[in-house]
Amino acid sequence: MSHAIDLPQSLYNRLNKLSEGTRSTPASIAKKAIQAHLDYEEWLLAEVDAGLADVEAGRVLSHGDFWKEIESAGRGKKPKD
Repeated sequence: MSHAIDLPQSLYNRLNKLSEGTRSTPASIAKKAIQAHLDYEEWLLAEVDAGLADVEAGRVLSHGDFWKEIESAGRGKKPKD
């Protein structure tokens, strides 16, 4: 199934220019870009939901405890306030 997407002329021009320098068609570049963005947005929403579930379940650290964990793991030092 094919659907049309209305693009601003500036994006259309960029897409065409990019396709001229590659072996990809403007449509395939657009499909890959949309897929990558959707993958990222879906991942981000899942991570936010997981974080909210941790908060609801009480799996949280105070600010001070967080920095104690980081420092004890040797990953850094708490920045000065």
